[in-house]
Amino acid sequence: KEITASKFGDRALGAVSANPAYMMNADLPGGTFVALKGRVPVKVTGKVKKGQRMIASNNGTAQAGPDQSPDVFAIALESNEEIGVKLVECLIL
Repeated sequence: KEITASKFGDRALGAVSANPAYMMNADLPGGTFVALKGRVPVKVTGKVKKGQRMIASNNGTAQAGPDQSPDVFAIALESNEEIGVKLVECLIL
């Protein structure tokens, strides 16, 4: 029903999908497609290593989180040393 950009401390439930395989509610005017599970490019802030767990960050992005965080929603499938915002292939849990 409603899509809200994440902020640090939120529990993310998925990621906005630019190229969805299945478009549930495709007839919804102004609808936003969200990936709830699977392999998806995710906007990530900061460095990330393959296998790190991802948590919500600010401005609707994700960031690498601590291993024991209860707010993990995805796992990075690739590494990236850039500090800024970029797309990282992740597996949404």
